[in-house]
Formats: sequence, structure tokens, C-alpha cells
Amino acid sequence: MHKRIVLRAAAAAVLLASASCWANEAYPTRAVTMVVPFAPGGGVDLMARYVSKKLEARLGQPVIVENKAGAGASIGSGHVARARADGYTLLFTSVAHAINPGFYPRLPFDTVKDFAPIATVATAPNGIAARVDAPFNTLAEMVAYARAHPDKLSYGAISGSTTMYLGMAMFVKEAGLPIRYIPYSGTPASVQAAVAGEVDMVSSGYASADMFAKTGRLKMLAVTTAQPSALAPGVATIAQAGQLPGFEVLNWMGVLAPAQTPAPIVQRINREIKAILEEPESEQFFFAQKNDRFYSTPEAFQKLIVTDIQRYTKVIQETGAAQK
Repeated sequence: MHKRIVLRAAAAAVLLASASCWANEAYPTRAVTMVVPFAPGGGVDLMARYVSKKLEARLGQPVIVENKAGAGASIGSGHVARARADGYTLLFTSVAHAINPGFYPRLPFDTVKDFAPIATVATAPNGIAARVDAPFNTLAEMVAYARAHPDKLSYGAISGSTTMYLGMAMFVKEAGLPIRYIPYSGTPASVQAAVAGEVDMVSSGYASADMFAKTGRLKMLAVTTAQPSALAPGVATIAQAGQLPGFEVLNWMGVLAPAQTPAPIVQRINREIKAILEEPESEQFFFAQKNDRFYSTPEAFQKLIVTDIQRYTKVIQETGAAQK
């Protein structure tokens, strides 16, 4: 009797394993939901919709973008963390994923343990732009003016767990600049404030300020890449013009799944994303959006997340950013 029970249990285990392998190989057999933890129309949302359409064609099933914005992207991320780990609910997010642990100490999920990184997709620099009638035309001139006129200058940036805010806070602190920060609820509002002259400068995604700089309504001062970028031809870097060697702040975007998602599914999506990024059409689209294509393996993505959590937690602590 005991022997028969053992044999039946073994047979059941084999069947279960076989069914699991078959499910992984057949994936996907229905629609996949890609959660974007930001409002529609923003840079992350646009990239998610581009990737989802391309992924849909390669997977042979619908890939539906669902926006779940709020609480610094933690609402959408929490939804994915609690979803079934079967590959049918994915997260398309940004570097905010790594900033949030230092900014929000009571997140309803573990940023590292509750997710399975799949692949990074893109990086994008920030830019610093000045109102058109500002008494300076370059970053070096702005630094000199700020030091000569303490607390006279102000800059706007979207508030919360963003590199637009934290990157500028890093620059101001490292350069020792007496500049006031004015928080805004969104990037469009902060850029418009600089255009209207309500603030002297804005720290935003490079693309957001560049469109106004090209029409003469803002003066682009610097880009946040460590080296000069093809996305910002002729624009100085903070590292160079601000005399801060190695200074760099980049926004990344990537795709994650709930923890324990089967490895074959993670690898399948990773391969498809890699193929999408290698398409000539993708290069053109990314460049138009002022993004650089940026592919990584799941392992490299995990390392990036852990490294950025440590980096931005330190920045938040040193600048007191979470209290502002």
C-alpha cells in the first residue's frame, strides 16, 4: 500500500512538472497586461505603449497597457507585486522604482524581493534650462551668478521620487549653490513655470525642456549625461560645465514581473525585448523621444536596481529630500 502511494505521488509530481513546462513553452495563450504606474501621456507611458505593440506582434497575443498612477508609482507597482507570477501581468516602470525605497519608508512591497527584473529598455537624460530673460546664458555663468547673489535664484521640478528633483538637489549640494527649490505637481507645470518666468530655471526630462529651447522660449544650460550626448548636440554636461567630474543622472525604464515568475517566461520576454531594441525602427523612435536604447539581462537589471536604491537613498538622506 505504501509503495503504491509513493508511486502515485511521484507520477503526480511528474505530470505537474510536465504541465508546468508545457505552460511555459506555450506562453502566452491569452492577453498580457502591462501596468504603467504613471498617468497616460508621459514619457514612460509613451515608451510602454511602443514596446507593448512591438511585444504584442512578437508574442502573438494582445499586450494591454493599463495605467495605475499614484503615490510615486507605488500603486501600480504594488498591484504587480501582488499579481500571479505567471507572466500575464508585467510592470513597465522607471528609475522611480529604485528611488521609492528611500523616499517612502513604508512601501507595501519589497522593491527587490517582490519582483523579477526582465530587461531594461531605455535611458534618458535630464536637462537644466533657464527662463529666456535670465541674466546668464551658460551653466558656468549661472553658477557664478548664483554664488554672487545668494538665494536669489530658484528652480522648479516635479516633486516626489524623481531624478528631476533629486538630480538637481545633488547638483546644488555638490556645487554648493544657494538656489531655492519650488516643487510642482508635474513636469509640464514646472517647465511652463520657467517659460512664464515664475522660476529662473527648471530641471526636467531633457525632451520636455528641449522643445521650448528650440523655439526660443527657454535657454538650455546643461544635460545630465556624464559625457556629451548625441541627444543634446552642443549642450554642455553638468560634469564639464559644473566642474563635477563623473556627475551623471539618468532615467532608466524597464520591464519587471512578480517574483517567482518562471525563468523560461522571463527569458522569453527578455529575448523579445532585445530583438525589439535591435530593430532600426526602434532606434529612430527612441531618438525622436530623446531616449537611448538600453538593453540588459535580468541579472544586470537586478544589479542596477540594487545599486540605484543604495545611491538614491544616500542622496535623499544627505539632501533631506524626503522632507521637502
